[in-house]
Amino acid sequence: MNNGEVFLYFTKKAMTGIRYITDDKGKKTDLIINLEEHGQIVEDLLDALLIEERRTEDSIPFDEFVQQLKAEGIIGEGTL
Repeated sequence: MNNGEVFLYFTKKAMTGIRYITDDKGKKTDLIINLEEHGQIVEDLLDALLIEERRTEDSIPFDEFVQQLKAEGIIGEGTL
């Protein structure tokens, strides 16, 4: 990790709050993101990764899902 040094890489337009950690060969290994500056983008990225991870899972129609929730008492009949 270059003696614990953290390097900041810039794109054509400088970005603040983004830092890469590199190994001894200069290869990027980790990313540090300031959540105060970029929290919404990180949240969106994590949502997209979760969607991709679940892409191959079985699914059911929305109406069937709602009926299951009602049958289990999770939501009331007047809901949805």
